[in-house]
Amino acid sequence: MVTITDVSKRAGVSRSTVSRVVAGNGYVSESKRKAIEKAIAELGYRPNTLAQALRSNRSNLIGAVVVDVGTPYFANMIYGVQRATRMAGKALIVSSGYADQDEEAEAVIELIDRSCDGILLYLERPMRQDAVEILRRSHIPVVSIGRDHCPMSRGRVVLNNYDGARSAMRHLLASGHRKIVHLSGQSDFGDTIARLEGIAAALAEFGMGLDDIDIVNGIFHQDFGYAATRSLIEEGRDFTAIFAGDDDMAAGVLLALREARLSVPDDVSVMGFDDAFHAKHMWPPLTTVRQPIDTLGETAASMLVELLAGSASAPLHTIVDTDLVVRSSVAAPVQHREDA
Repeated sequence: MVTITDVSKRAGVSRSTVSRVVAGNGYVSESKRKAIEKAIAELGYRPNTLAQALRSNRSNLIGAVVVDVGTPYFANMIYGVQRATRMAGKALIVSSGYADQDEEAEAVIELIDRSCDGILLYLERPMRQDAVEILRRSHIPVVSIGRDHCPMSRGRVVLNNYDGARSAMRHLLASGHRKIVHLSGQSDFGDTIARLEGIAAALAEFGMGLDDIDIVNGIFHQDFGYAATRSLIEEGRDFTAIFAGDDDMAAGVLLALREARLSVPDDVSVMGFDDAFHAKHMWPPLTTVRQPIDTLGETAASMLVELLAGSASAPLHTIVDTDLVVRSSVAAPVQHREDA
């Protein structure tokens, strides 16, 4: 195996000079740097990251716990996290907590055991007390995304779900809709709670309240959107618009309406939330709320890197804004169009 000594001999410099180049620390003249880089390329030298970690007391690992890394939403978030960690020269370990307190706790403890320098947490449950104490003793800096279920968080990044949902509901109401169904995600999830608050605020602007619309709780999944819409149709419920809790749900809504030979937006308007990749490719293209999930992850990871570098004071707090994206799935209801 090629060692740092081999590189120093090939480049004609000391081992310490090679170490400074490899670690990116300290001054090295341009001529020596080029000689070292050439020697590294010729010999195929790879730094011993374990040895570096032992010397610096840093693993250069960032840990992240999200709800489910297998979903497009959280995969996109991790994509943003990785942009920031790679730029900082940190490797990334990701684990899923599945919105389960025990799963989340075990994921956090595993990252601590792997000596991560810092941890990003997207938790849906309060952190289990034993995990809290283990994390407290580790002195590892933590940044939370979304709800702050970790008492040791030194930073927090949240999505502006409130304003996003308010603008979406306001758009439906301004279009003339009053017979509205909102298909909500899990009732105890932070996103769900914040969005319902935004919906309530928009309704209040029009002299209405949550009791004036139908709210159906379920899960953020296309199967729920499909099943809930089928049930609404079979029960003969009177509605002119469906506000789906996310774009996956909205995909299920569109399928159920199409099977029932109901036209969108002529018979029923459909609103989504996320602006996922497939939203603009649905038929009709989905009116939705764009939330920059990758930016959410990147912002949180950058905040953590700043904390690790000692270049930021805690606690930190950042809000990532959303935008209403108007496409073709929302129009005025038939009666409203006829009256106009």
